[in-house]
Amino acid sequence: MDDLGALIQRVMDERDWTISTIARRSGLAVATVHAWTSGARATGSRGPSPANLRKLAEGIGLTAAGVFEAAGRRVPEAMSPDDKSRFVHLLEVLTEDDRRVIEKTMQAMAERSQN
Repeated sequence: MDDLGALIQRVMDERDWTISTIARRSGLAVATVHAWTSGARATGSRGPSPANLRKLAEGIGLTAAGVFEAAGRRVPEAMSPDDKSRFVHLLEVLTEDDRRVIEKTMQAMAERSQN
């Protein structure tokens, strides 16, 4: 199994691409892709965001699952329209203060799930 840096390097070697090519195709900064390739920001709680990992997967033509696995992350599951509607309805009936508490809780849970 590749780590994220090794995965990017393998794609570069197999396709004769540069870091700049991968960054351009993925809509990411060259510095970001370089940091992942060098291992500076490849894993851990400060590693790549799910949104950036999805951009990378799309840009290099690999599955999100493969890229997330290389980054040491679980792939977030898609939310159904019914789930979204139910959550939005619940949030709408809360006070502004309560919504902020829920938001902070969800942020903490999202960060925990990235480990």
